[in-house]
Amino acid sequence: MNLISKPAKLKKCFIGFFYILIFTFGLLELASFFMFQTLTGEKFSYRTSEVERLLQIDNLEKNLDTTQFQTNALYQFHPYVGYINKPGAHPWPKNKTTFNDYGMASISKRSYPYKKHPDEFAVAVLGGSVAEIFASTGEKYINHYLKSLYGIKKNIVLINLATGGYKQPQQLFFLQYALLSGFEFDAVLNIDGFNDLVLASVNLDQGVHPVFPSAGHIGLMSKMQMDNGLDRQSIKFLSNYYKLLDTQLALLSFIQKSPFKYSVFLNLAGELLSRQHGVKINNLKFDWTIEASQTIAKEYRGPRYINSNDNLDITSDIWQHASEMTFAICKANDLDYIHILQPNQYVKDSKPMSEEEKEIAITPDSEWGEKVRQGYSYLISKGGNLKKKGISFYDFSMIFQNDERVLYVDDCCHFNKKGNKVVAEHIAKILKDLIP
Repeated sequence: MNLISKPAKLKKCFIGFFYILIFTFGLLELASFFMFQTLTGEKFSYRTSEVERLLQIDNLEKNLDTTQFQTNALYQFHPYVGYINKPGAHPWPKNKTTFNDYGMASISKRSYPYKKHPDEFAVAVLGGSVAEIFASTGEKYINHYLKSLYGIKKNIVLINLATGGYKQPQQLFFLQYALLSGFEFDAVLNIDGFNDLVLASVNLDQGVHPVFPSAGHIGLMSKMQMDNGLDRQSIKFLSNYYKLLDTQLALLSFIQKSPFKYSVFLNLAGELLSRQHGVKINNLKFDWTIEASQTIAKEYRGPRYINSNDNLDITSDIWQHASEMTFAICKANDLDYIHILQPNQYVKDSKPMSEEEKEIAITPDSEWGEKVRQGYSYLISKGGNLKKKGISFYDFSMIFQNDERVLYVDDCCHFNKKGNKVVAEHIAKILKDLIP
């Protein structure tokens, strides 16, 4: 009797355990479904998750191909403007936009060199990444404000000539390059200041000529060009980089298999872990970029620059003179020129900051932030000099002064769509008087 009941009890326990397991799994799946948007900022969709995962896997496999390391790079040297975005590269993993033959991201896929149409007012946008992002997102906002507030009939077209890390004289040089290549536009909009002050000053700190492109942007490329191969530190960075890519690829490939890809919990875990790995990879690349900029070969440092003044005074001087030259070129080609000093969160009292935004936008011991705190007054002062010389200069450093919304997206200088919309509203107010 006891011998018969024991297996029955075991079977009953096993069935009970199985039901508990099923219930727990179901509860976990349900909780993951409802928590997905809270934790990721996106609604859960099997289709979307799989498409994004496959795209990530494809990008990881490409990046793991060591023979294609330089091919997969985001930038390449350029004989005239220092460097450009690599034609054909994908700047944003979730966006199909690729850099065109001029190294520019054109969201609207406009052909370059651009030829303007009679019903358009074409504006070339110069600057660094802040200008590059605005050129990609601000056009619809500017058109909205011009039409709704000022009754402007013409369509505004923004032609992106900006690239991440550009600082004067790269804006000046690219404008010349574009005009000589046959681009057509009515006005030039230069949104800059941060790179021109900070990155040029970093160049001086590291013994790189301030007129040369940012050492942080050409440092890695210069290492790849050296005949004696990579140094020991670069090899160490590369090893850690590939290990992180391998781990992320293994994780995503596992989740992509059936039946795991149908689990909401595993989709959520994969998304969060993948983002965590992405942060580690970006941090590693940033550290390597800094190391490369500090150890850049003398061939890429330029002639010795005799520095007898304050670095920030020198770099802001270069910025002012390059803007004057840009204005002269525009005047000679019958183009309106608008120069805007971009906002930055490190400018004192430039924006009320919530704790949420401080967490995103402020790094207290940031070297870049300190240079902005010390140096933006130079730009504002020299912007005043530009105005005295008849140049349409506008100081946007305080346009967020009364805006309590979260507008910044990182601890550098970039802002979100709301921030770009504010910038667009102010620019529309300037453009309305220029459009015939």
